[in-house]
Amino acid sequence: MEELHTNLTVQQTAAPETSIPQTAPVPVRDRVLAVSLLVLGYLVCRFQISDWPLLGLLYGLLLFGLTLWYLRGRVGKRTWGLWAVSLLFLLSHLLTDNGPVRFFARWFAVLLWGYGVYCAGGNSAEERVGDMFAAEFFKANVLMPFSKLSAFFTAAFTGGKRNWFKAMLMVLLGLGLALVPLLLVVNLLQYDAAFSKLLDSLFSEDIPEAILRRLVYLMLAVAMATLLMSCLFGSREHRMARVLDKDGWNAFCIRSRFLPLVVSCAMLIPLLLVYGLFFFSQLPLYTSAFTGVLPKGYTYADYAREGFFQLCAVCAINGLLYLFVSLFTRRERGEGVRRTLLTVLCLCSLILAATACSKMILYVRTYGLTPKRVYSSWAMLLLVAAFLLALVGAYWRRLNISRALLGLFLIFFGFLCLCDTNALIADYNVRAYERGRLDSVDTSVLWDLGDSAVPAAARLVNDPKYGDEIKHFLGRHGRQSAFDALGHGIPGLRARTVSEPYWLDPVRVSVRIETEDDFAALSCWYGEKGYEHSAGSCTNADGSPFSRGQETFFDLEQRAWNGWNAREEGDTVRFQLFVADEMDREKETNQLTCRYGDTVHITLTGSAEQGYTIARTDK
Repeated sequence: MEELHTNLTVQQTAAPETSIPQTAPVPVRDRVLAVSLLVLGYLVCRFQISDWPLLGLLYGLLLFGLTLWYLRGRVGKRTWGLWAVSLLFLLSHLLTDNGPVRFFARWFAVLLWGYGVYCAGGNSAEERVGDMFAAEFFKANVLMPFSKLSAFFTAAFTGGKRNWFKAMLMVLLGLGLALVPLLLVVNLLQYDAAFSKLLDSLFSEDIPEAILRRLVYLMLAVAMATLLMSCLFGSREHRMARVLDKDGWNAFCIRSRFLPLVVSCAMLIPLLLVYGLFFFSQLPLYTSAFTGVLPKGYTYADYAREGFFQLCAVCAINGLLYLFVSLFTRRERGEGVRRTLLTVLCLCSLILAATACSKMILYVRTYGLTPKRVYSSWAMLLLVAAFLLALVGAYWRRLNISRALLGLFLIFFGFLCLCDTNALIADYNVRAYERGRLDSVDTSVLWDLGDSAVPAAARLVNDPKYGDEIKHFLGRHGRQSAFDALGHGIPGLRARTVSEPYWLDPVRVSVRIETEDDFAALSCWYGEKGYEHSAGSCTNADGSPFSRGQETFFDLEQRAWNGWNAREEGDTVRFQLFVADEMDREKETNQLTCRYGDTVHITLTGSAEQGYTIARTDK
């Protein structure tokens, strides 16, 4: 027994100890990327692109620069091409003043960035864009951002004792958790007048709101950095390699062809018969769109509008039906019948689209261009080109329809993004009016087009019909500093240069207080009723209430707010004062009318009970 005990002791002593797995250190490059993406996300939230359109291009350059630095520039030609196209679309923030176009161009550029990251990691099953494009694009922009959400937090929070970024985020997390109870406690303790007065002397009233806003910015920045890093790490680690791979995608395409050929034919034949009856019944009326001869009993507006949007909807339905039959019909005997029916469907759609386009051309020649008419025409032309490609692809097997449709969309969408459509609309309407093709110019459209319309509108300054209104338009557009104009890209700079000679000097308003009431703020509002815009609160620097005999000053400048036309005409402006007490209860005064460039001295009299009055006085 003693010998056995000795042997067991020796074996236990000789047994190797269980090793504790060590966490691999986080590379410095990953930490720098995490910090940079967080800062970029905060900048995107804090300085929004809607206020500074040129920031969209700068943010895109920063994102691509960080990505290339992290990947050490080791990307293939395909990724370089995708990112070059993406940056090309981001140029819309520099070239156009069209907000919706910039919005869609920005998101399309982000999607191309994600697909480029996917391809840079060697995840694509194809050397060029092909039949797998839809599946890989879906994986890159929908699945990949959620493939490794822990990547950002791993890079941010793991490390040694000197991980200052981890400590900073922990402190911010603690402050965020303490914010809600802190605001509740401060609000409850303000029952004490001395404590409330102390807070008023230390902080402005918008401090809690500003803190909350910046906390929201930080949370959104963390979410943005998390998704972007997940894309990069998921691509590097091939996390989507087994999801919708080439074999799986081919098997899915085969399984998706569940529809018998006879069912597809039964779907198409009644629809084609309806189109035949429609063309026969409407032949005398709708062929007028091609000849330009107006049918009896119609105005140009009625004729052009009648059925246009219905024709667009029918073409869109035909496109969806074509895709449905092409993707889900089994390959059986009689394939030529299906191809023939789809060919006839494309031809019918082309006739309907041509009719709609001809009606729109007639409408534009009579009434000019608007953004909605441009978008409608763009969509119809895109459908026409897509149907033509479908016809070619049905009989030319070597044509890769996925690659062709992607190229077609890039060309059309690129034209919409890189051409300042607002400037083109304004230039066409003004030029058509100058050449006598249009009897009038819809000036409300010019106000909607913003800074892009300024160069074209300036050509009508000496027009006897629109000269005064155009001077009013120019005086309210482009009136911004050179730095602000640069932030709005080329349209802002051009508008500032063209409209500067028509700017009017501001109204210098001097207000003398002649009331015994104490009030917390005095604001000057001017503009159309319901669209008042404050010229700024006029308060004492130390926060003390206004007193009798005190004077305050402010300027009223001629500006444009979101494109709406203020009620003032020419160089006149109407304004009024708003008096607010410490409880934010406002009392408004009467209105005064003056001319831009004047120096106006007024007195404020009255009381909160009887109402306040302003009157012009001689200094």
